[in-house]
Amino acid sequence: MLRIPKPLRNPALSIGMALALVIGASIIPWSAEQPQAAADVPVSIEQLGRYIDDWSEPEGYFDSDNFISNETSYLHVIDDLHSRVRPGGIYLGVGPDQNFSYIVHTRPTLAIITDIRRQNMLEHLFFKALFAMASNRAEYLSLLVSREPLNIRPRASLPDLLAAVRDSSTNEALFNKNFVAVKNTLLQKYKLKLSADDLDKIKLVYETFWKEGLQLRFSSIGRNNAAQYPTLAEMFLETSKSGKLENYVASEEQFQWLKKFEAENRLIPIVGDFAGTHALRAVAAFLKTNGLRVSTFYTSNVEFYLFGATGWDRFVSNVHALPLADEAVFIRAYFPTYGLRHPLNVPGHRSTSLVQPIAQFLEDYDAHRQATYWDVVKP
Repeated sequence: MLRIPKPLRNPALSIGMALALVIGASIIPWSAEQPQAAADVPVSIEQLGRYIDDWSEPEGYFDSDNFISNETSYLHVIDDLHSRVRPGGIYLGVGPDQNFSYIVHTRPTLAIITDIRRQNMLEHLFFKALFAMASNRAEYLSLLVSREPLNIRPRASLPDLLAAVRDSSTNEALFNKNFVAVKNTLLQKYKLKLSADDLDKIKLVYETFWKEGLQLRFSSIGRNNAAQYPTLAEMFLETSKSGKLENYVASEEQFQWLKKFEAENRLIPIVGDFAGTHALRAVAAFLKTNGLRVSTFYTSNVEFYLFGATGWDRFVSNVHALPLADEAVFIRAYFPTYGLRHPLNVPGHRSTSLVQPIAQFLEDYDAHRQATYWDVVKP
């Protein structure tokens, strides 16, 4: 039986979370005595909606729409993840679809994506609808950028699939039809309580993918810097250090595993600040109550923005509150800071992706060994 965590410091939200756990107690019987033993039990539609609402915080600001990542090195850690992360843990992440590739390679029981922008949560719901609507990668990719169905076999190579997407036509009527299908999937199939503003933002996300297609790039608001970043197609075609295509749509098997993961509502996107007072604390309370432990925490380069500010200590306190597997790791993205190139950087990539133990990070913080941000990310 699920146990109810003690109320959190945010009373307006903790009561709702406690009620959600009580109502859901008979639906997800994860227990402290058998941690992660009920991995075959999906999250119900009702629970999905409650967890999104109850674990979320008011949104904050970030200077990018962040529709896709700009971390070209993101797949360089795949081999490391395979050797260090055991399947069945809990995955925490931030940002858009780069999380999918980490999830399919770490095979968690549950994934919780926490981002300060509500639009990121809504973008993940958009992706969720596409997974429900598509029966294979070809259909998913054509829906993602709203193109006519692809005339290609589902198990074609990823380069061939992307070539077929480029050759496929589109029009506004098709986009409008697909958006209505996305909206109906979220409101009717998943019964999510989305406001008119939420739906407008989902439409904005989808419209951006439609209009820019495989040429979509990351960009910062007001900086006119998109040209220096990779396209969506280039991000799909990035490889691991061993040269393998490892994106979540690189193989039909990986896509089908993730489609099932989404269908079982195991990916829960929420709105939250890593240094906030509620979101990560609510997640930590839920995991502790159910005997679940974090195995992977993808932070991107969020720590760079927090270090040296008042939020740093709160972030570390939130990490301390999480129940951690012994081998729990951060996946971090490092961009050159103060002119320092990371020793693990792969030539040709501005970003460096890292897998580093969370326990060591907490030990270093507690021992006051983090005088600079470099002390956090160095090997």
